[in-house]
Amino acid sequence: MKPTRLLLDTNILIDYLAQRQPFFGDAAKLRVAADFGDVELWLCAQSIADVEYILRKAIPLERLRAMLKGVTGFCSVAAVNGEDMVAGLDSVWPDLEDFCIARAAERIQADRIITRDAEGFRRSPVPATDAATFFESLKADYGIEYEDVSDLLRA
Repeated sequence: MKPTRLLLDTNILIDYLAQRQPFFGDAAKLRVAADFGDVELWLCAQSIADVEYILRKAIPLERLRAMLKGVTGFCSVAAVNGEDMVAGLDSVWPDLEDFCIARAAERIQADRIITRDAEGFRRSPVPATDAATFFESLKADYGIEYEDVSDLLRA
């Protein structure tokens, strides 16, 4: 089986780093799936800056930056450029961040965007789904199932 290429929405990265419940379990399973080679995880470069901005009051900056750097050990980073930003500003998308994530997913030829806000990606050429639905399809299509590993991955 070729690994499924997934681009993670910013909210999934926040769930993972902040260990937000009840979402952390699925985010942790995505990491394990990457470790087993069943998925290839990607982030939009913009998400890294957004996560730092959002979490810097909850997590000391030095620790947060180390955590973000650690994520790049199991997630590749897809860039967006100036043309993408201008296209997003000219688009009918209500959320520029979602536009950029969809553009990055398209650029890397992702199979799916993993998000908790699939509705925000209804204009995306790359289909979006939540992690639980993705894991259900992995089980149905390939018989692959991951147990909850969140207790093992807590910082």
